[in-house]
Amino acid sequence: MNEEVKPRGAEGAGGWLESVCKLIVTLRVGILLVTLLALRDHSDRQLLIAAILVAGLASFLPLRYWERVGPSLVRHPAWLAAEIVLTALILVLTGVESPFFYYTLGTALLGGLLYGAPGAVVFSPILVGVYVWAIDARADFDPVPHNFQTLVGQPALYLIVAAAGVGTRNLLDRMADYEGQIADQEHRAAAEAERTSLARDLHDSLAKSVAGIGFGALALARRIEHDPEGAAADARRLADDAREATREARQIIVALRGDVADGSRALPQTLREVARRWSAGCGIPVELSIEDVGPLHPVANRELEWILREALGNVLQHANATRVGVHLRAFGSRAVLTIADDGRGFELPEDSAGAPVGHFGLTGMRERAQLAGGELAVESAPGEGCVVSAWVALEGFAPDALPAPSPVAPAPAPPAAPAADDAGLPRPVPGFNWQ
Repeated sequence: MNEEVKPRGAEGAGGWLESVCKLIVTLRVGILLVTLLALRDHSDRQLLIAAILVAGLASFLPLRYWERVGPSLVRHPAWLAAEIVLTALILVLTGVESPFFYYTLGTALLGGLLYGAPGAVVFSPILVGVYVWAIDARADFDPVPHNFQTLVGQPALYLIVAAAGVGTRNLLDRMADYEGQIADQEHRAAAEAERTSLARDLHDSLAKSVAGIGFGALALARRIEHDPEGAAADARRLADDAREATREARQIIVALRGDVADGSRALPQTLREVARRWSAGCGIPVELSIEDVGPLHPVANRELEWILREALGNVLQHANATRVGVHLRAFGSRAVLTIADDGRGFELPEDSAGAPVGHFGLTGMRERAQLAGGELAVESAPGEGCVVSAWVALEGFAPDALPAPSPVAPAPAPPAAPAADDAGLPRPVPGFNWQ
């Protein structure tokens, strides 16, 4: 029995056992009070009151100090056996027709609940024997009527209540097993989500940075022989790239440690810096229309920043674009980040949640948007450029309540009328309105 309870903690049965035992003990304390009120002119009043007070103290200790007493009750049936001795004394003094009889039923229930079928088999017959002995001991001065209730009904209640305790314990054990299985599944899901998050961060940051450093180092080795001055400039760029890779690695470490609020920059400032740094590095002009959308959750700030980084990286690597637009605006209760380019575009897969095998950019951006409590939409066609839109909630965001990211179809981007400063920005997909 100890081996069955111990894996679920000191309380037993996943905490449910504690709650049920405390309820039963509380009801028994109430029965003791009713028994005291029913004494009146009892011949052994003082002895009976002393015995009831001792029984009350024995019931109070589990209620008040369950963390210490509870595990001992589950492991050692001697406590319940000692209580039966006191119960027998009180039952003889009060009689089987007194309210105290129902207190003894609680003892049978606890026997089945705490110790299962073995406890019910041992304690319920003992309580039946105590009941019969109480009737026999009082037969000379307080005989009870010999009828079905006193001879069959009340003794049978001990067996029935003990069996109910066994059934309740089995139910609590099954509930604890199910809770343990659910907890294991949650732990595995959390570990899988962490692996996915780490893979996404590595893909979106370090993998590209390190690959760029590798290509740059390869070109530098060849250029040193023919253009030393140009090689020096390339070396400085490699040093800058290495510092950027170090910064990205630090961001990943900070995120893994759970300090998502690291850094105090506002999202609009961060997005402007990312876009301008990218434009200066690759020479592709970027039109910015970034509004102050108000406070967002730190997770949303971080994920939107990384969505922008990944989208711009894809533009540089695949789009062959000459122009890019980056917008951040508020629509009702949502903040919408849009990145559009006039590049070559691509054919979206029929499953809009899918991505080509080995290419994780779109999948990673969509997972990031979902992790921030929002969604991501992608619109593109060959020769028509690409528009990536990510939206998150402005308020009421609770990341702990979100499910783990899973590929789902993107929600349509919220429509809005074109603003005056958007007139010259590209519209790669026919019928698409800037967001």
